[in-house]
Amino acid sequence: MALRAKRVPVPVGGFRNIAVLRLSSLGDVVLTLPVVHALKQAYPGARITYWTKEEFRDAVRFDPAISHVRELERDARRLEDLVSMSAELEECDLIVDLHGNARTRVLGFRQRAPVLRPPSFRMRRARWVHARWSRPAPTPHALERYARALEPIAVRIRDLPRVAAGEEAEAWARGWLASWRPATAALAEDDDPSWIKRRPPVAMCPAARHWTKRWPEPHWLALHDRLAAAGHPLMYFSLPRERELFPALAARVDQDRRACWCAEPLPRIAALMSHGACAVSSDSGLMHIAAARGMRVVAMFGSTAPELGFAPAGEGHIVLCRHERCQPCTLHGRAQCPRKHFRCMTGLLPEHVSDAVERLLGSAAPAPA
Repeated sequence: MALRAKRVPVPVGGFRNIAVLRLSSLGDVVLTLPVVHALKQAYPGARITYWTKEEFRDAVRFDPAISHVRELERDARRLEDLVSMSAELEECDLIVDLHGNARTRVLGFRQRAPVLRPPSFRMRRARWVHARWSRPAPTPHALERYARALEPIAVRIRDLPRVAAGEEAEAWARGWLASWRPATAALAEDDDPSWIKRRPPVAMCPAARHWTKRWPEPHWLALHDRLAAAGHPLMYFSLPRERELFPALAARVDQDRRACWCAEPLPRIAALMSHGACAVSSDSGLMHIAAARGMRVVAMFGSTAPELGFAPAGEGHIVLCRHERCQPCTLHGRAQCPRKHFRCMTGLLPEHVSDAVERLLGSAAPAPA
């Protein structure tokens, strides 16, 4: 039985200066946004500062609920730097630490404000990786875990993650789509800019930080051919350096007028994603960005597994996981398959993924974000 969270007294008039801490990674930052929105709804006059690493600031800096993003620069993450930064939290009357690692605990150490943290379920996640024979229960989804951080102040979370891209990025996406003419059979002679509403493209997100989370490049090439032959425009998304991980696929996209590759900054990627029909992604940050922009996702899990609590948030997604006996083998990802066979990904065949895409496209569209 779960222990009831100890109540934290709320000041008269509510909290006024709130810090939310989640330093990494991209997907985790996205999944904390319902907490931010619930806090702003409960305390509309509060100033909310979001603390994260500088490489993830674009996921939150356009959110209207966030007053300021405190970035941790790459060269300022040593213990002594964090001790110095912690002085900035002294004026807060509430600190919500959604990371709970050594760095954020240093930041929250000996602060006068109450510090709220979610349960980590570290032992249960470790059992999934190291002791599956003990038959652990699935770890609660990250949304549920983060929501439990607010139980001591009786704030409930009702929303799913929604990522704001900013007006510049939204305008850029509209202009870019107005000029793109994918040469599919259905669109070859169609110069009407409203084609995007009749034949929205499929978003393809092949990259992931860890090798064991990436679907093999030959599979992506086969999926590309299957979807393009079915008449689907294709938009690939990644950071510029991630595109280099898939040289053959990048070359195929460059040669195919039915496809394009967007390696723009994150706000532009998010804005452009909103115009897609659905997304195909590995377990990555862009998987969560796609879901947070209102897309349904075909999500492929390799060395991780949805039982760890990081499936795409919301309804209508299709999660593909082979549940091999050795899966999951890690909480985050590996540089190579420890068993050398990599069946968790090689066994997910292109026809399985294309069938999942067609199922999503054939079902009712989700409610707009």
